[in-house]
Amino acid sequence: MKLNFTRQKQLSTLILFLIFNSFSYAQTVVERYGRLQVNGSHVTAENGEKISLAGMSLFWSNAGDGGDFYNSQTINHLADDWKNPIIRAALGVKEDWDGGTGYIDNTAAQKAKIRTVIDAAIAKGVYVIIDWHTHAAEVYKDEAVAFFTEMAELYGNNDHVIYEIYNEPINQSWNDVKNYANDVIAGIRSKDPDNLIIVGSPTWSQDVDQAAANPITGDPNLAYTLHFYANTHKQFLRDRALAAMNSGIALFVTEWGTTDASGNGGYNPQESQVWLDFMIENHISYVNWTVSHKPEDSCVVSPNMGVQGLINGNLTTSGIFIRNHLLARAATLSVDDFTINNEKLSLDQNPVNEILSINSNTVIDDLTIYDMNGRSVFHKDTNENNPQVNINTLNSGNYILKVSSNSNTTTTKFVKH
Repeated sequence: MKLNFTRQKQLSTLILFLIFNSFSYAQTVVERYGRLQVNGSHVTAENGEKISLAGMSLFWSNAGDGGDFYNSQTINHLADDWKNPIIRAALGVKEDWDGGTGYIDNTAAQKAKIRTVIDAAIAKGVYVIIDWHTHAAEVYKDEAVAFFTEMAELYGNNDHVIYEIYNEPINQSWNDVKNYANDVIAGIRSKDPDNLIIVGSPTWSQDVDQAAANPITGDPNLAYTLHFYANTHKQFLRDRALAAMNSGIALFVTEWGTTDASGNGGYNPQESQVWLDFMIENHISYVNWTVSHKPEDSCVVSPNMGVQGLINGNLTTSGIFIRNHLLARAATLSVDDFTINNEKLSLDQNPVNEILSINSNTVIDDLTIYDMNGRSVFHKDTNENNPQVNINTLNSGNYILKVSSNSNTTTTKFVKH
């Protein structure tokens, strides 16, 4: 008996060693999902898996309230502390209020800002949206074609990169936007044949129904922008978005706010949650406005606190709400795929009541949680489908979950935040 016990212990130790060794290299979000790809009415992972990424947008790069956040410190902090998988770099093109600091008047400085963010995102393994942030892109079409062609040549081999070629048309017709987009798309595709391109639509990128009725043809990896602010744009816009998707186009929410459309006032967490549930349910990725310390309710950093305010956690009410949401989403995103009995399992973690749920059509016999030192910290004989575990006694950190069913076992890594 002693010999059998020793062998069993040695075997268990070997299994755990192999498990932990396999997780010694953490997979980035880009490594997990690859080049984002339009499949029907969804932007999916490269393998066709439907996803809904939740990320952050920087403020206008040509504005003093947000331009200072265009650095690797910001990108790294958002990725590490907020578990942010996607960042939007909002290249300010030219505005009456920018004092000549926009891309048209100060090209080298603005390009350097954008490239700093792109390089930091690639190094960190997160997606980056290169956004031509203007309400009059067609006025600067030649500059847009040249800029995006250059970015495609520099970064087109990186799955991290997404091109957003028109932030928010306002009174322009869809035909005007479409004609502009066709020229910019051609420039990008001359250097990058397959990375995702996102096109805005009239009325602050809300008239996605017009794009759905007359979509751009000839490019298989093209999505359309939807923007909303939760306290202003409610069920009518969700209905419009769903109708557009049912017509066959894919949507990407590259900007949304928890407030009125002005970005200042009307903070509405309840309606924000309705929108978040809608986007998750319909597999729409979304990016929140905005990483800035401007004294506006939609900004996530407390007024005038700068990058250090972000690092130190000096956040607005909206900032706290959004950070908590990203952390909750990351609990699911950080779980590697795992299968048992030829069935793919998924793992959900609710950060509010600290319940870990295993979604399975297979009866799970038992499960064990190990810390990263190989110590068993939880075991439960379940004998049920979709078992749930209360993990409120676990400290924050990385864990290994081992699941057994019908004499088979499988493991995955999860993170408790």
